[in-house]
Amino acid sequence: MAQPSIRIIGAGLSGLTLGQCLRRKNIPAAIYERVKANPTRNNYGITLYKSTYKPLLDTLQITEDDFRRQVGVQHPDSGVVVSDDQKLRVNRAALTSLLERDLDVQYEHKLINITHSGTSRSILFENGSNNSKDDFHLLIGADGVHSAVRFQLDLHKPAFDLEVLPYVVFNGKRRVAYSALPLGLLDCFKSPDGIRHSQDGAVLSIKADFWNPDKQIVAVSYTLSRAAGEADRPLLYRNISDAETLAKQFVDEVASLGQLPAPFDGIFNPATMSEDRLLHWLMRSSLADDNDIKDAALDNGIVLLGDSAHAQPIPGNGANLAIDDALELARYISATGDVNIAAFLQARSQAWAEGKRENERALAELHPASESRARI
Repeated sequence: MAQPSIRIIGAGLSGLTLGQCLRRKNIPAAIYERVKANPTRNNYGITLYKSTYKPLLDTLQITEDDFRRQVGVQHPDSGVVVSDDQKLRVNRAALTSLLERDLDVQYEHKLINITHSGTSRSILFENGSNNSKDDFHLLIGADGVHSAVRFQLDLHKPAFDLEVLPYVVFNGKRRVAYSALPLGLLDCFKSPDGIRHSQDGAVLSIKADFWNPDKQIVAVSYTLSRAAGEADRPLLYRNISDAETLAKQFVDEVASLGQLPAPFDGIFNPATMSEDRLLHWLMRSSLADDNDIKDAALDNGIVLLGDSAHAQPIPGNGANLAIDDALELARYISATGDVNIAAFLQARSQAWAEGKRENERALAELHPASESRARI
């Protein structure tokens, strides 16, 4: 029997997890990723729930202890993995490396077109100075909030409504020599949720990214968030490419807060922040219509997964939902490459909707403010 041609667009958490699930079932799949291969591209921390990573262990054929050892963020002093009863702090680059093992991942392939006529289906890529074509029986769009697959399906309002929630959020990443740690900074390595401080309407948080014992470097992510006002409309309606250019405002906002308590004063320091990579984040929230997802699968052999179907605002539950999606979808893909899309949506659509509501509720509770929303 001929092997089914399953193609996955996007080598993020959902795409790689699905690739591992299919490999475990001896179903081959090729994964295409737009960017260059870079082992440290996602070198930051994310928080996984035990209910998400425990089912992944069987797929990876790894014990929980080995999983925690390979991807868990460790406390620099004790070596204990940052976790609690329900959650585990992991380094995303390490998790990506683990998920990528033994998979067929082809980098620098930018999707530019999908064609389908009856049972004939193909994808066209831009690969450097050349274009390449590949046929597919089943295509998985796991390429994130700005999904090229979803764009090709022409899903717009009301089938897919990408909403920018009314919050101003800036993020920075800092690497600090262990010998020069600000007082109290290692407190963020005691919990997956890190540490938090509120001042003058702004919420400041610091979370653990990794500890490099060889270089004696501690890495953290830090965030300032607040409710948006009318004067913030340019931030909410900004171009996607302006995430770095607008980050200067991050330094200005921190300076306006005045004196901060330790260890926040050592990280949120206008004098040193310019040396960090600073970004302005948009709090995006979206949910694709079930019927449109079902039609795309039945008519075109295309399934949307993860943020392509339901973007979660940062730092929401998107990573967990992406992995959960992949684990569940693999159950409904047969050895012939066919997918029971109705069963998959029945299993997952409620979690998508509840996740969207819960993340929006949590943001509102954290930043009590205006009820108005800016939409794009």
